[in-house]
Amino acid sequence: MTQFIMRSLILAFLALAVSLGQADIVTLKDGTVIEGIVVKETGAEVVIEVTISNIKTTKTFPRYKVKSIERKPIETESADEQADAEKKTSPKSTTDRPKRSAPRSREPRPSKANRTLYMVVPVTGMIGMETNADGLRKALSQASRRKIKHVVFTIDSGGGYVYDAVETLKVLKEFDDDLIYHALVEEGAISAASVYVAAADDIFVRPDARVGGAVAYSEDNTSGAAQVDAKFNSIWAAEIAARAESKGFPPEIFNAMVVLEAEVWVDDEHKVFASRPGGGAQQIDSKGTILTIRAGQMVQIGMAKEFDGELSELGELIGVEHWTEAKNMGQRIMETSGKDRLKLSAKFTNAINIFSDAAKDLEQNSPRSFNDYRYYQLPNGSRQPDGVSVQNWRKRCAASIAACDIMLEALAHIADVNKRAKKLGALHLDVVPTDIGHDAYTTISEARDWLAANRNMIPLSMYGG
Repeated sequence: MTQFIMRSLILAFLALAVSLGQADIVTLKDGTVIEGIVVKETGAEVVIEVTISNIKTTKTFPRYKVKSIERKPIETESADEQADAEKKTSPKSTTDRPKRSAPRSREPRPSKANRTLYMVVPVTGMIGMETNADGLRKALSQASRRKIKHVVFTIDSGGGYVYDAVETLKVLKEFDDDLIYHALVEEGAISAASVYVAAADDIFVRPDARVGGAVAYSEDNTSGAAQVDAKFNSIWAAEIAARAESKGFPPEIFNAMVVLEAEVWVDDEHKVFASRPGGGAQQIDSKGTILTIRAGQMVQIGMAKEFDGELSELGELIGVEHWTEAKNMGQRIMETSGKDRLKLSAKFTNAINIFSDAAKDLEQNSPRSFNDYRYYQLPNGSRQPDGVSVQNWRKRCAASIAACDIMLEALAHIADVNKRAKKLGALHLDVVPTDIGHDAYTTISEARDWLAANRNMIPLSMYGG
């Protein structure tokens, strides 16, 4: 009887403790609602303890992503629930036989319906080549079709072509409603690669990671295009800063990665400013420099979380159960697209080199560039070229015709590269305007026709005496 009374008192105490507890509701700016216990709240972050499948864990959100925090009582256990608990804890009857413990079984794998699939897309090499917007669109299209909700960008790139980064922004925005982007900066997200960080829904960084240096032009006026480049740089800065702000990240950070005149300050509460705020503040970027921000600084201001684990562990960190990778899908698509661009680039370079070499051959062998043709005069007053002159003329014509054929074929290859480059969005390969290519083809064709028509006859104007 004493044991029964003691258990009843313990149950009553636990019920009272539950009724006095509180559940906090954290609402993010994107509308996401998380319910649990807020264990930490600062100007930089909010940490909430949640329970997933009876396992307690914590989730951390940058303060600027949090819209509101609401506290409300947890519902107390019902009388029926307490009665059930009392039955479970009531003393055993002396007639109860001990039951054998059930054999331990392996935890079953989640069914396909319960899995949360994620796709890994590596962002490596040169932006616009090994990693490019066309490959990204194909990868994200595949993810959307297969109902894959999460995409993880593993980033280690020194940058590349900013035009491709601008196109990448468009692609990422196109799939924004269907997919959640996670950026994991392995080493560096430099220059054009920083776009994948700015457009992510959350950012994770390895301890030695860096992000920044995204300026699109140099102020060297010797190129003659500084003003045009500066205008493009301004557009690029606005694009990347606006994208970061839409994701809840400080736009001042990304603007300073592009604009030399920008500066960045962080106050004691880790809030970011474009100019020095009142009170104590730390300057992390000054005018005349391009910001490259380190992992520790990103964590300090709450825009990133340090992560040194495996990708398979990322799901637990973001509070996703049954986190399962769609193996090699994103990597395979991006690698294929990158190889296509590398092949196209090699074809373009090869065609340019062949055209240039053939042009030199034409210049060296053009029969009209020589004046060593001789002739002798016949009794009737007509002139007859000597045998050596005829041989030289024919030999030079044949070499020049061959050079023209090679140049025409090279131009055809260049035109094909231009056509495919436009389709793929590889603008750095679309550098020969169609009208210039057409004019060159026409001029070379006319020169070849003249050589073919006169290959066996030296024009009188070419005789040197």
